Amino acid sequence: MTQEKESQGSQENQKISKKKRIFPYAILGKLTRNSIILDFLICLLLFSLYLIGNFQYFTDRTQLRILLVLSITAAALCILSFLGIVVEVVFVFMKGRKSSAFFSILLYIFTLIIGGGLIGFSTVIRRIAVGI
Repeated sequence: MTQEKESQGSQENQKISKKKRIFPYAILGKLTRNSIILDFLICLLLFSLYLIGNFQYFTDRTQLRILLVLSITAAALCILSFLGIVVEVVFVFMKGRKSSAFFSILLYIFTLIIGGGLIGFSTVIRRIAVGI
């Protein structure tokens, strides 16, 4: 009976030690994912603000500022998405869970493509507005 309790106690200690080792990596993954979601929403907000500004007759200067901020946030979205892909690939090798990481990597690739498209869109429109 005492041997069983000792073995259960050692198993619990091993679980606690594993949780302590994984803990900083879990925070990194959550922080990256939440940062990407926040940055993606900011990009969508700025893009919709630019579109609304076209119909509400915002000044040219305001529209150019919106496009500049949009290109900066889209660049940050691309960087964060690339970082998210790297973090998920590292998690796959550390933990071995492939199913949840696959969908996360697809989401990060999607946001990377959206971010690149928004960078291209805002840069082209700014160049056309200012004059090439």
